[in-house]
Amino acid sequence: MAQSTQFEAPDLSDERILRIVAGIRPCRHGGLRLETEQLGSKTLIHNYGHGGCGITLSMGTAIAAADLLDQCSESDAPIAILGAGVVGLTTARELTLRGRKVTIYSEKSGTETLSALAGALFLPVGIETEHPDIGQERFLNILIDSKHALNQLDQARFGIQDLPVYEPAFAADSEFLFTNGTIAPPTDLDLLPIPGPPRSGRTFNATFIHTHRFLNTLIEDLANAGVEIQSRSFTDRQELEHLQEPTIVNCLALGSRSLFDDKSLYPARGILVHMEPQDLGYIIHDGYKYMFPREDALVLGGCFDEGVWDDTPDELIANEILAHHRRFFGLS
Repeated sequence: MAQSTQFEAPDLSDERILRIVAGIRPCRHGGLRLETEQLGSKTLIHNYGHGGCGITLSMGTAIAAADLLDQCSESDAPIAILGAGVVGLTTARELTLRGRKVTIYSEKSGTETLSALAGALFLPVGIETEHPDIGQERFLNILIDSKHALNQLDQARFGIQDLPVYEPAFAADSEFLFTNGTIAPPTDLDLLPIPGPPRSGRTFNATFIHTHRFLNTLIEDLANAGVEIQSRSFTDRQELEHLQEPTIVNCLALGSRSLFDDKSLYPARGILVHMEPQDLGYIIHDGYKYMFPREDALVLGGCFDEGVWDDTPDELIANEILAHHRRFFGLS
C-alpha cells in the first residue's frame, strides 16, 4: 500500500559535518566466546566476540557470563572485570544486581571506548550467523535475554526508544533477523514515506539506543553501587595473577587476541560521518549504509572492512558515504 511522505529529509550539507570517525569491530570466527577456563590460581570467564552488535548482545551475554560465574565462584568472592566498554559495563551491572563486589580494570571507560561510536540499533548484524562455538539455540536465547533486559530499563534515562526503520527494496533481505521474536517482521511498502526519489521498500520497528546516554548511565549506576573503575592495562597473562580477585571476567574484545592468544579474533573497520544532531524520528538501513539519529549526532555509515586494523578516519570512504546518502535523499 502506498504512503505519502511523512518525514523530513536530513540536512547533509558540509556545514553540518562534525567529524569523521573510524572504529574496529571485534569480530571472531566462531562467534561469541562464553566459557570458563583456569588460569593458574584464577578462574577466568571469557565474554567477547560480539562483532558489530556489542550493544545488541551485551545485556544477554552479561547474564550468560554471570550464570557461568555463579557456577564456579563463591557468592561473596570479589570479581575483576577486564574492559569497560559496553560489554564490561553491562557485565558489571548484572553482577552487582546479584550482590557481587566488582572492580573493573581498563585503560579507557564508557564513552572513551569503541562502544561510544556505535549507532546503536538492536539488530544482530556484524557477527557470524552460525555461532558454532556456543550453538544457535544458545545464541538466540542470549539475544532474547538481551532484548528483555533492555526493555526492563528506564527507557528515558538510558536513552532507549522505538523508531521506524526503512529499507529500500534493493537492500539485502536478512530474514534471519526477524525469526527469533525480538524484532517484528517487516511490512512491504509501495512507497517509502521519506523524501527522495520515489521507491518501494519495507519497514519495521526496532529498539534504538542513544549510545552516550546509555554508557554514561551505566557508569553512574555502577559508581552508585560502589564499583571502582581502575585505569590499568595488561600485556601478559601472568600479570593477572597479581590481582586480588580470584575470579576474572574477560571483556577485552579485540584485546583478547594478544592477551589470550585468540587468533580467531579479527578486525572489521567501520567509517562513520557524524553530523550535527537532527531529530528526524526514523532510521534508514541498507546493510552497512545507514542513518541513525543519535541525540548527540546524526550518524551516517558506513562500511565493513574485514582485516583492516587501521582506525585512522578515511576521508575518501567518508566522502563516498556522504555521496550515497545525498543521492538517496535526492540531495545531489
